[in-house]
Amino acid sequence: MAPHDVSCPQTPRDETWAWEGDTRRDVVVVADRFARFAREERVFTLSGLLARLGSGDLVAPGCQWIVHFGQGIDATDGDLLEAACEKSEGAVCLADPDAFRLPFAPPAVVHKNRPENVLLAGVHSPAPAHCRAELRIHRNNELVLDHHTGEHVQGIVIIEAMRQICIAQFETAIRPGLTPASHAGVWKRIDLSFEDFLFPLPATVESLIVESDLDRETHLKFRATTAVRQLGRTVATAGIEYAMIAQGRIDTLERRKADQATQAYLG
Repeated sequence: MAPHDVSCPQTPRDETWAWEGDTRRDVVVVADRFARFAREERVFTLSGLLARLGSGDLVAPGCQWIVHFGQGIDATDGDLLEAACEKSEGAVCLADPDAFRLPFAPPAVVHKNRPENVLLAGVHSPAPAHCRAELRIHRNNELVLDHHTGEHVQGIVIIEAMRQICIAQFETAIRPGLTPASHAGVWKRIDLSFEDFLFPLPATVESLIVESDLDRETHLKFRATTAVRQLGRTVATAGIEYAMIAQGRIDTLERRKADQATQAYLG
């Protein structure tokens, strides 16, 4: 058969996936952490895809695989995939070779200590009141290490992503215009609505500040609406009221309340 007549093996036609004739097959790769999501022939774990690439029998002659990145794939993983694709001599290629190179936000920007617990990448604010970022879930994130409810990403990740986008918005778009000082976020109210499942595929997180009180730089108040979106659909929305309080002030307040709680417990 001529190359344009070759079909990818074991792949039924499905108009819901990106196809170009019979010679192209689009697949997704996710971290091994999301193995339950990677249980069909169009979604692979990283180890599974690398193993099949290494075997040399992944792609039929004349058929090309296009690999898209899902969640949990970092720069090191991307380099491994890029090298494996190069050995395939064009039979397998990456849909967006630079997608995995988009760096996570620095931990300090979202008030975390460990880089793997950051959930945002490419944070930017078109305006001070509007902040947007890509949702990026590291395979060793603290919130996905013990999950047993199926193929979707658990809701606590969505809540934490919303918290982080508010913090990132403050640190990158608002705090630079204030007197230099460290602040801690204190949440007063979250009105949260889940509208759909979140899967380990690309997604975005947004925050829009709808009201703020910046009169006291030691106690800044905000009301924001946040949303997580994936593949054109809204996964979750929330109205959030929170304050950014000067670190020294919050440390004193928290220490006093901690002492009171301890004394009440011990009697």
